[in-house]
Amino acid sequence: MTDETNRTRNRALLGLAAVAVAGSGVALARTIGARVARGRRDRGLSFGTVRVHGAVLHFARTGRGPALILLHGFPQDWSEWRPVLARLAKRYTVVAVDLRGIGQSTAGSAKFDAATMAADVHEFAGALKLDRPYVVGHDIGGMVAHAYARLYPADLRGAMILDVPVPGLDGWDEAVSGPAAWHVGFLQTPDLPEELVAGRHAAFLGHFLRMGAHSPDAVDEALRAYAAPAQFHAACEMYRAFPANVAFGAEQRGLNEVPIVYGTGDASPFAPLADRIVAALKDSGFTDVTRATVPDAVHYLVADNPDATATLIERHA
Repeated sequence: MTDETNRTRNRALLGLAAVAVAGSGVALARTIGARVARGRRDRGLSFGTVRVHGAVLHFARTGRGPALILLHGFPQDWSEWRPVLARLAKRYTVVAVDLRGIGQSTAGSAKFDAATMAADVHEFAGALKLDRPYVVGHDIGGMVAHAYARLYPADLRGAMILDVPVPGLDGWDEAVSGPAAWHVGFLQTPDLPEELVAGRHAAFLGHFLRMGAHSPDAVDEALRAYAAPAQFHAACEMYRAFPANVAFGAEQRGLNEVPIVYGTGDASPFAPLADRIVAALKDSGFTDVTRATVPDAVHYLVADNPDATATLIERHA
């Protein structure tokens, strides 16, 4: 057998081995723990993925200093945080994550409740050796931040919940009822949203994004994160998991010393409920809860007022 034949055979065997490893990724993750893959760089950011807890989480990273993890809402991905990354990078190691199934992250399983996603992020933090991070979550990311604080209090410096009611606590039922919350019931309907929105996701998701001061590039970036059927399905499943989040929030009681900041935009529909939500967080056992307001902002705080949002994070992280 010639040297060239040997080289050809070896390349083929290596290729088959790579396919076998890729196909058994979840099993490997469970066996050897999280794995980190580094990717490209762009605008001062580095990108990578972590295979963890059954999912592959994509992230953007920048800066040096204490760890700061940023979790996006709907219908956005890690790029929601672009307007504040450069500023926060001067003081922190900043990591913005795509939640499971969204953007360049994969789902790994059919579970999309806040506790499962908090477990994703917790194991993700361990894989990247982010020691006692401060976690900031907006919208659905805020639900994940709350679950993180409940499940892993010893591993956090603190958590910030931005412009979202907390499932299972006072204010939740009011926040997800009424005409303004029409999309909640729609997205929770089995199968129908995926069928109706297919091929029209830009019109549907653009409806929400146009409520904030997003740049055209930011809108395009967010829409790409939900363009594939699997991505939009993941978003629907996050809404379908709300009852599980309510049960989790209602049963999670007991002393918890993680400092919590609950913030809303000054013109947010959740602002009138904020004092009740803060009181409910305290009643559930959090001993250190701060109420905060971002001026000149509605729901999409980072897009509406990035300077004030960055200032709020710097004040507490």
